[in-house]
Amino acid sequence: MNSLKQIAAIGAAMLAVAGTAHAQSQQAQDKQADQYDAALGQQAKTRAAKAAGQGISNEKFPNPPRIEDSYPLASDADRQKSSKDLQQTVVDLSALFNDHKQAHWNLNGPLYLPLHELYQEQADLYRKYTDVFAEREMSLGYSVDGRYRTIAATSTLPDMPGGYLTDNETLKLLIDRLTIFQKKTYQSMREVESSDPVTANKYQDLLYDVDHNLWQLRIHVKQPGGLGQDLPWAAQQGRDRTGK
Repeated sequence: MNSLKQIAAIGAAMLAVAGTAHAQSQQAQDKQADQYDAALGQQAKTRAAKAAGQGISNEKFPNPPRIEDSYPLASDADRQKSSKDLQQTVVDLSALFNDHKQAHWNLNGPLYLPLHELYQEQADLYRKYTDVFAEREMSLGYSVDGRYRTIAATSTLPDMPGGYLTDNETLKLLIDRLTIFQKKTYQSMREVESSDPVTANKYQDLLYDVDHNLWQLRIHVKQPGGLGQDLPWAAQQGRDRTGK
């Protein structure tokens, strides 16, 4: 009988221990679940605050002091040098645009149709670059003078003749003007290479297209390969208003 009582007591003790362990395990699980729910709730509040444009409070982080306005390049002298070249480039690009339109409108001769379209294409390109270089000058802190009287007074390119122009005349006139512009632009690029590499890169972009356009014009009247002899059809037309 005593043995049965001892066995019963041991069983009761084991059940009590098991019950206590289960209760402790359940409490730990409940605590972990509460912590998880609290974390989810905080994440939801944070997302809602950000969606409302509030974000997380930054009251402990004061705003930095006002940043002073600044312009590109190291000195005013560098900016002035670039601005001078850019202003002249804007003026000459505007003149090139007008020269190509003058040739585009008044062209006549057997090459009318292809040259008419080519001159319009090149004119559009120079108009685009005019805006690029004008805005570069503005970004350096200087205004741009693109008035017609300024273009007429300061352009380095000679005037186009008035009236109708033969296809041969227009080619030689534009070749001469574009060659002047090409040389001046290479000079401007070299002047700003060290002090203003961004502007120099824009000059490189422009010169790539200028070199290409000049080749497209020259190939109509000159033999390829840099020898410079007139092609037979151009030589047969004799001297014209270009003096060539």
